[in-house]
Amino acid sequence: MDNIYDAKQWAQKTNWLSKTLTSLDSDVIAFQEVFSIEALRALTSSLGYPYFEYNQQPTIEADYIYSNPALAFASKHPLKRQPNLIMSELFSGNYSRPPLHVTLMAEGLGEIDLINVHLKSKRAILGEQDENTDEVTLWLDELHGVALSQQLRQQEALSLHRAIIGIKRSSQHPIILLGDFNNVLSASEFDPFHSRHRQRRKESRYFISPYHFYDTWKLVRHGEPIRPQDQIKAPVTHYYGEKGNRIDHILVSSEFAPEYDHSLYELTEYTITDKHIVDPRFGIDDVASDHALVSIAFESRH
Repeated sequence: MDNIYDAKQWAQKTNWLSKTLTSLDSDVIAFQEVFSIEALRALTSSLGYPYFEYNQQPTIEADYIYSNPALAFASKHPLKRQPNLIMSELFSGNYSRPPLHVTLMAEGLGEIDLINVHLKSKRAILGEQDENTDEVTLWLDELHGVALSQQLRQQEALSLHRAIIGIKRSSQHPIILLGDFNNVLSASEFDPFHSRHRQRRKESRYFISPYHFYDTWKLVRHGEPIRPQDQIKAPVTHYYGEKGNRIDHILVSSEFAPEYDHSLYELTEYTITDKHIVDPRFGIDDVASDHALVSIAFESRH
């Protein structure tokens, strides 16, 4: 109930979003946790984004209480909606939020597959709990729930990687994967996205190189390789209490990497919009996003 906005808060929220998106002036925007599909579609349309796609309708549980929020794209360029990604047949169950796949058709850039994700959070998966349950049992249940959450996120990440490689093998389009990963990229579940060759078979790199993925923060911020002692601290995109981490990411396929023989694009900017979470203004940022906004700019090499 505390998360239902009154009219003033709703106006404040939409005003903040309008001003922020206008300032960024991005060509394409990926949204996570969308509860009001038509309201967002109308808002982005008024800002010059005539193309809008989403993955599912949120569930209305009662009155203004929603669950199962959507993922969405708003774009200034045509989008072709593709089927939602599904969990690999190697695993049972479904994604906690189905990844949204669209194909961007922008003049001068060719067709690019965009995949918007919101992976399972670290929050423990818990069943119904009795208010009279003792603390030791609650503790054991929580440990079990955290392990289940980690397992699901691992399965989601592995399924996501497998599905994206399948898409690329079929379409041969460059790929941009973006969204809320709910963890740092060094976490073990994202190892598939760092893999460069088969174990003990480095010669396989030649065949796998078209399917490599790159962290845009690392691609853009360095003009040349950085020595270990020169490493720059990663930006923060979300705070949990006082602890901050970079959990919102934009990954790109090999066509965006300068060392790739068939590179098509040059990444020119990586920007974090975070004033609303590091220095919030009372009466303005109260109902803003609790994540920083991550954006990139790129151009064709041809």
